[in-house]
Amino acid sequence: MIVIGFNWPIEHDNAVAVIQDGELIFATEEERFTRHKHSVLEPPLNALKQAFKFLKKRGIKPKDVDAYATNYDYSLYRLRYRYFKYNQDFHILETKGILENSNLYSLMKEFIRADILELARKLVRKAIIDIGEEVPSEIKIYPVRHHLAHAASAYYFSGYSSATVLTLDGVGEYEASVIWKVKNSEFEPVLSMLASYGSLGYLYENITRRISLGGLEGPGKAMGLAPYGKVSNYYKKLKEFVKITPEGDEPFYISDKEIVRIKHGPKMVLIYTKIAEKLSGNLKWDPKGEMNQDAANIAWAVQKVTEEAVLATAQWAKKHTGEDKVALAGGVALNAKANMELYYARIFNDMFIFPAANDAGGPIGAAAYVYEHILGGKMKRQRLRSVYLGPEYDDDTIKKAVQDSKFKAEYIGEDVNAVADLVAKGYIITWYQGRAELGPRALGNRSIVADPTRKEYWRLVNDIKGREWWRPLAPSLLDEDKDVYFKDPVSHEFMILMLRYKDEEACKRVPVTCHVDLTARPQTVTRDQNKTWYDLIKAFKDIKGEGLIMNTSFNLAGEPLVETPQEAIRSFAVKGFDAMYMQGWLIYKR
Repeated sequence: MIVIGFNWPIEHDNAVAVIQDGELIFATEEERFTRHKHSVLEPPLNALKQAFKFLKKRGIKPKDVDAYATNYDYSLYRLRYRYFKYNQDFHILETKGILENSNLYSLMKEFIRADILELARKLVRKAIIDIGEEVPSEIKIYPVRHHLAHAASAYYFSGYSSATVLTLDGVGEYEASVIWKVKNSEFEPVLSMLASYGSLGYLYENITRRISLGGLEGPGKAMGLAPYGKVSNYYKKLKEFVKITPEGDEPFYISDKEIVRIKHGPKMVLIYTKIAEKLSGNLKWDPKGEMNQDAANIAWAVQKVTEEAVLATAQWAKKHTGEDKVALAGGVALNAKANMELYYARIFNDMFIFPAANDAGGPIGAAAYVYEHILGGKMKRQRLRSVYLGPEYDDDTIKKAVQDSKFKAEYIGEDVNAVADLVAKGYIITWYQGRAELGPRALGNRSIVADPTRKEYWRLVNDIKGREWWRPLAPSLLDEDKDVYFKDPVSHEFMILMLRYKDEEACKRVPVTCHVDLTARPQTVTRDQNKTWYDLIKAFKDIKGEGLIMNTSFNLAGEPLVETPQEAIRSFAVKGFDAMYMQGWLIYKR
């Protein structure tokens, strides 16, 4: 059986995933094709077309797809909001030519019913028509409650048979923080906290907007800014609004005197804009300029409060579920520092964080849930070890892109010793191979690589990418060397869990990848996971003695990860990179 999941209604971080016979075989994000980070209000049309093309190569036609799944259940919206979402999505699809052959009478009936799913069917039909395939007579779409989709993504790919699942984000239909007890694929919500008082995502985003870091991008940046801050009156002021109560009826709540418990309407989020305004005042700051200590202290405050709330939620969940394993999803689960505090707290014996924890992972969970609970299939429930799930580009396509580029190039295949030698000599190299990673982290298929021992490269790499100078850079390291660098480490493939360096001496060895608080967001690598990537790190170790390299995402500022070979060459050409490894080809700029 085959289920395709996609984001609907149209929000942000839109993506598409394919589950076949209980396995995740494909996933990609719309931003990779529109080149607009987070694909805000962009329907996943391109991602759907890529999914159908991927299946077509395997002899699978659209008529062979058993069902579709979406990551919101629009029936949980109140009627007024359903009309709002229908109108919004209608106009978006109309401007993109997706409704051009629609029957006016049918559209009027759909509007009267606020039939959001019928708009989704039109999107699927458009994708099928665009790739020249026959549209099946029936397109079955099953909506899945937002936090249930997140919970399913965390549970089905954790490898656990039973676990506590925490889903924490901005808002779903109306929930923001949900604690689940899951056993043998049965999902029991133990606690559901409304967004009107329980949204760590809204709290963080509203505050980061006020300190000039942005909304969807802001939390990731603020997590990197926070270590430059310290405890201050900003923290004390924020604690007046955020109460941590692990022994209470709920683990935390966010309020101004009285808790607001509402499911719908603008008042649902007013508390967060109010807190952000009171906290930041009229702070003006250019994040690419000199460090602003007030901005850093505000980032420290919201990061610290988030960590406290996550730990309290975990403590509360352990007490009320009795489970010894925890899985996490939702946008807040991208907070690698909070995840680190949870890991070192040892509240649970084991933890798993779904790598595409934000809304890009929702279609995966929705598809998995529909596969089991609607179609009666059985997910394989294995621990997810790889997210190289994007479209494929064959060797001929790569060769043509290299030849068209006019750069000097030689074919070296999978022998990457020459690449390691260039890195050791100080070259900054872009690295492109295979299927793209799902999620926001570069994991060795769309990466920028540099020598981590050259302290000055921290600022240099950030400058080349157009990023703020103070943002940290991550390491990829041999799994067998993790104890050399980190305190009580665990193998972690996805760069969504920070770890503490063992000591200052370990940091001094690789200063480019050691943040000011002696932490990093590492990727551990085995040869089974990614042969060529492992071989690069091993070859670098043979030269420099460090089984670790600097790895940051192959993209320029404000852009998503590069997707196609042509985009990779364009980004390589316009910035100060020295060479590129592209699926067997070594390309030189100088």
